[in-house]
Amino acid sequence: MSYPSNPFGPPGQEPPQHPQAWAPVPQPGYAAQPPTPGAYPPFSPAPRNGNGLAVTAIVLSGLALLGVLAMAAFFLVGPMRGGSGYVLTGEVTVVDKGASDGDLQQSLTTAIEDDGGSVDELVCPLRSEVGQGLVTVCHGSVDGFDWTGVVVFEDDEGSFIVTEY
Repeated sequence: MSYPSNPFGPPGQEPPQHPQAWAPVPQPGYAAQPPTPGAYPPFSPAPRNGNGLAVTAIVLSGLALLGVLAMAAFFLVGPMRGGSGYVLTGEVTVVDKGASDGDLQQSLTTAIEDDGGSVDELVCPLRSEVGQGLVTVCHGSVDGFDWTGVVVFEDDEGSFIVTEY
């Protein structure tokens, strides 16, 4: 039994006849050397650039904290300083646990003008009962726009707050 020549082997060499006898054939000029451990140099440590990133994080955190404190001061301290806010205050003369429309209109006009508005027209009920938590609604025109004010009396002496709509 004859085998064809090995197309991958060196020319002129035939494979052995018995498969058990197949073994690598040493070839001239080729010397197998096992890889040596540690042939590659160890990894060098990363270059140390300092603490720039940590300093940047601390500075940005401090700026964010200052921003939050400034917003809190704006929203909490601003209305406490007595500046104009969303709610107007005033006082009306009380007669028989009520206020007449003329007195209430005059007090509302004063409160609106003190806030920087210009009252064109203002209409309130003929008589409004005055007491803690009692409410009346006035309508009119302020600065050329329709205006509605909800008047809430704070006590029996005629102090009130007005929410504008």
